[in-house]
Amino acid sequence: MTDKKDITQKSKADKAMSELSERLGTETANQIQQIANEKQRQQSVQYQNTQHQQFSQEIDCLVNTARKEQMSSEQQIQTTLNQASINLIDSDRLQSIYNNAQQLQQAAQLGISNLQINIQQYKQMIEQMEKDCHQQLVATDMQVIQSLQQAVSSMAEAQNKLLQSQTVNKIFDSIIKCQDSLMQVEQIGQSTTKM
Repeated sequence: MTDKKDITQKSKADKAMSELSERLGTETANQIQQIANEKQRQQSVQYQNTQHQQFSQEIDCLVNTARKEQMSSEQQIQTTLNQASINLIDSDRLQSIYNNAQQLQQAAQLGISNLQINIQQYKQMIEQMEKDCHQQLVATDMQVIQSLQQAVSSMAEAQNKLLQSQTVNKIFDSIIKCQDSLMQVEQIGQSTTKM
């Protein structure tokens, strides 16, 4: 019974992760296509003056940088969801062990005759606990290996976060430049209407 429940829960978690991976993969492909389309559009733009060109280039830089950061953020979401799925399976397995242990505790409190009468049921519960515990040990060992790999990745991630901070500063600078360029465009518009 617990095997079917564990398999069903794992199947649901795998299906959810698969759907998420597919969605993120599709979104990534769409974003790559958008980048290609944007590059093609940029090549065909005819600028009316220097301010128009400057504003267009700054806003293009802003769009591209923001897109890269958004894609990076989606990858982090997928990593977090993968870990959440693993944690959910672990939690279910440990909950099963806890529930069976609690039932055995109650059975022991009822006395030796109760244990003797229902010995097969209690043996099955212990076998299930042993199986769940073994699966949890294997999963935990795998998680230790993954954690060690993630520790190395975390160093790289810290460096990426520093770069991301610089990129966000670049986005902010681009926004300011776009604002300045737009003000210049506005001033040109005002000076031509005064003439």
